[in-house]
Formats: sequence, structure tokens, C-alpha cells
Amino acid sequence: MKREEKTRLTIEKILQAGIAEFGEKGYRGGRINAICETGINKGLIYHNYKNKDALYLACVAKSFADMAETIEEEMADSGVTYYAARQHFFKTHDMEGRIFLEAAVDPPAALREQIAKLKAPLDALNRREFAKLLARHKLRPGITEEMAFAWSEAVVNGYHMTFRQRGRQNENFKEKIDRHEKEGLKWIEMMLFGIVERED
Repeated sequence: MKREEKTRLTIEKILQAGIAEFGEKGYRGGRINAICETGINKGLIYHNYKNKDALYLACVAKSFADMAETIEEEMADSGVTYYAARQHFFKTHDMEGRIFLEAAVDPPAALREQIAKLKAPLDALNRREFAKLLARHKLRPGITEEMAFAWSEAVVNGYHMTFRQRGRQNENFKEKIDRHEKEGLKWIEMMLFGIVERED
């Protein structure tokens, strides 16, 4: 086996174990030693990743990229909506979904900026889907598509802050991700159509 292929397989094995560890225990509870207990040599981990932060970021990057790719493929192959494809991803990619929820909603403070950059594949997908949504509606006079995108980002950030603050004790992952998605749709609906009926 060529060295490049061996390195690729090693990194893949480390990332799979890392996603399982951080998906189950989160960044704060995840441990390099626990990953080593799955049969991976600690020296190999530190040869490829400087520290726990570097490995966590690699797991986040892979989870985000896999999520964007899987959702796009399902929409193209099955013709399902973006929301349906997201729901299916969370049902079939449990650990990646857990990493997404932590990294998107409550990322480790010291890694927040790096995680924001890693969200590029998901952000690009979200922007494309939002553009399709806007194309089905008429924007108010004076509102540009760029303004709408900026507003949507501000709303999502506000939603995540609120979601984080309103965390529920003893809520399992399925309940949490279902609440995140359903409440998120409500926020998007309010963002698009407002919260009060306009009187003439």
C-alpha cells in the first residue's frame, strides 16, 4: 500500500473515531484518550493533529461538509425539499448531527471564529436555498437580495442565541434537534412575513 493511501486511511479512521467521541460527549467531554481506547495509537493522532482542538475542528469540518454534500445529493436524487433532506440527514447521521448542533449553536468560545469559517459549505448551500425562496416572492421596494441575506444571517444568529439560552434539562438529542428545526422554521417564517397583520 502506498504511503499516501495509508495516510488517508489513518486520517479517515481517526476522524471516524473523533466524530463518534465528540458526537457522543461534545467538545467539552470528548477526550483523546477515549479515542485511543478504540485502538488508535496516540502517536498517530498527534502526528496528524496538533491537539484536541485541531482534531475537533477537523471533525467539525468533515461533519459540515458531509452534511452539505448529503443534503444536496438527496435533493437532486429524490427531489425532496431542503427541509426534508435536512431531517433525513439528522436521522441517518446521528453523530455528525450532534456535532453540527453543538458547533452551530453553542461552539467552544475559543474556536468560534474557526468554526464559522468551516461552515462555508453549509453557508453556501443555505444561501442558494434562501435565494430560491426569495425568487418565489416579491421583495418590498428598497430591499435588495443582499440586504435580505444579511437580515437572514442576523436572524439565524439571534435564533441560535435564544435556542442556547432556552436549553431544556434532560432533553435528548432527537428532541433537541427536532425543536431546533421546527422552531427555526418558525423564525424564518416570521422573518419573511412579519409577526403582526398590517391594518389598512
